[in-house]
Amino acid sequence: MPVTYLPTLVLDNERHLFIRLFKDNDRNRKHLQPFRILSGSLHYFRVLPQLWSDRIKKMKAAGLNTIETYVPWNIHEPQQGNYQFGKGFTDLAGFLKLIHENEMFAIVRPSGYICAEWEWGGLPSWLLRDETMRVRSNHQGFLRALRNYYSRLLPILAEHQYNRHGTGSIIAFQIENEYGSYGNDTTYLEAIRSMYIEYGLDEILLTSDGPKKLAAGTLDDVWATVNFQREPREKLEYLRYFRPKHHMMITEYWTGWFDYWGGKHQTGSRTPYDAKMFEVDLEEILLTSKEEISINFYMFSGGTNFGFTSGAVHFPSEQYKPLVTSYDYDAPLNEAGDPTPKYYAIRRVLEKFYSKHPDLYVLNNDHSHHNKYSLPTIPPSPKKISYGTIQISGYKTFDDILADDLLTITSELTNGPKSMEKLSVNNKSGVSQGFILYTAKNIVSLTKSLACKVTVTAVADNAVVLVNGQVIFQSLPNISQFQFDLSDKAKNLTILVENMGRVNFGPLLDHGRKGLLGKVLLNDKIEIKEWIVHVLEFRKGTSNMNNWRSMSIEYRANNFLLNGPRLFFASFFIDNQQSVDDTYLKLDSKWSKGVAFCNGFNLGRYWNVGPQRTLYIPAQLLFKGLNQIQLFELYTYGHNLSLVDTPMINER
Repeated sequence: MPVTYLPTLVLDNERHLFIRLFKDNDRNRKHLQPFRILSGSLHYFRVLPQLWSDRIKKMKAAGLNTIETYVPWNIHEPQQGNYQFGKGFTDLAGFLKLIHENEMFAIVRPSGYICAEWEWGGLPSWLLRDETMRVRSNHQGFLRALRNYYSRLLPILAEHQYNRHGTGSIIAFQIENEYGSYGNDTTYLEAIRSMYIEYGLDEILLTSDGPKKLAAGTLDDVWATVNFQREPREKLEYLRYFRPKHHMMITEYWTGWFDYWGGKHQTGSRTPYDAKMFEVDLEEILLTSKEEISINFYMFSGGTNFGFTSGAVHFPSEQYKPLVTSYDYDAPLNEAGDPTPKYYAIRRVLEKFYSKHPDLYVLNNDHSHHNKYSLPTIPPSPKKISYGTIQISGYKTFDDILADDLLTITSELTNGPKSMEKLSVNNKSGVSQGFILYTAKNIVSLTKSLACKVTVTAVADNAVVLVNGQVIFQSLPNISQFQFDLSDKAKNLTILVENMGRVNFGPLLDHGRKGLLGKVLLNDKIEIKEWIVHVLEFRKGTSNMNNWRSMSIEYRANNFLLNGPRLFFASFFIDNQQSVDDTYLKLDSKWSKGVAFCNGFNLGRYWNVGPQRTLYIPAQLLFKGLNQIQLFELYTYGHNLSLVDTPMINER
């Protein structure tokens, strides 16, 4: 007969929160103890798995008792029916085990949509193959896909619940993420909750919303929590009024804010938000408030949007704004995991908090000693090193790149251009990330060797136009349509479109398709229907490539890529006398825009519009001996690159 477990996080009707503790791992000897969630957000998918333990230990040393994380659907089911749980960034079970081994609790937010400034808010792009798709709704196609995914994910989470023999760490699950800012369909929220219950999630369920969106984003008998930054007294009043008998929790107390390309570096949703301001607000929440308040710091350790994983901001009244590669977030632990002034502010406040409430110190499994507290020693930060300036030694032309099957997928279309998601590749799941290249067939027969005007009626996002192998036009990511002139000498026409990141928040979620999204017309009359399509996903990395062209001739040329995008190669050697440490890739102003790789690993996008000027390279991506850096550059190139010991994320 199956064992029935009781929820281990207990809410009463007087705003108190208790934890049902296991003694000696014996679930038959339970007792309740007053509890306060003191949590921090750590995204396992933004930090190399080798560094998870370091981040968890540092969070515990700050005085936290809980780790919070999202679960992004698109890394665990990148192609429809292809589920990935078990290695690298997808090893969710391994991450949860580390939390438990470090004697901390966990809050998991596994809703299909997570926002998180992540590519399409964590939703898998293959959902967009359905022209009628409405995400975050009762649309049958969406719920069916979500149920299939949950049939694999939720049993994993169920086994890591704290109530399962006391050997798990999860004490709460989020149903949906800031749903009140998107909709108010309680039948949709009920559908998700029913799936949770069906697959054995029986810890506390919660929702989190902005202060003014609480009523639309939750259910009557679900724990409603709030997200905000600054002015805690005023913001918490909304929650106090909405749920007067519930324990109050801030599921996202924003420690900083995110950056987008071409913008300024942010330290708060209303900048500036420095450590002194942050500490004053935190003392008001935890020390001077007369009420019991739980808190999760979002983010505590931001990490990095490696590869093509960063999202974008876009509202109907605003321009599309793609987000940068760094998710440093001005968080208590910076992108490389180093403590910042906000880290020490939290530690100081929590030391005072535990002095005032020693009965709430629950940082180890031996709960009989909770009155004798001392915060753990802060683990040392990894060393940063400058490996110096490295010369570019080789390159590949665009034609070379397209000929390399390590980098490309080819599909021929005959009925107009299609979006990335509609291509019949990747087990008919389309393409999620990277670049898509459209080459018109028989352009000469269409133009009859006459000059004409070309209109691209709809595109997302960044586009480069090549005629006879030469770049003749380039657009910007916030331009949704454009025109250019085609000369009478045009023998071929190619349009390269870059997916700069799908929108992760707001009303335009259902409009996430990328590539050419409409007709391409000659002189506003003749439609170009026949295209050959190449896709550059770089999924296999670049480390196995060889036969690089020599840079000797290129050094005597100027810095413009007259023949289209190229892939550049540089190498450096770490000898036995040198240490292997964290470093940062820095490109001078001669480089414009592209993607960087280290030993085949996709570090992410770079762009000279700033504010981010360096890319983080953890030591775990390097090794003794020969190391490689490759740059896929769209526009202009330099002759060298640098590996420096200091990040630059706040310059334009």
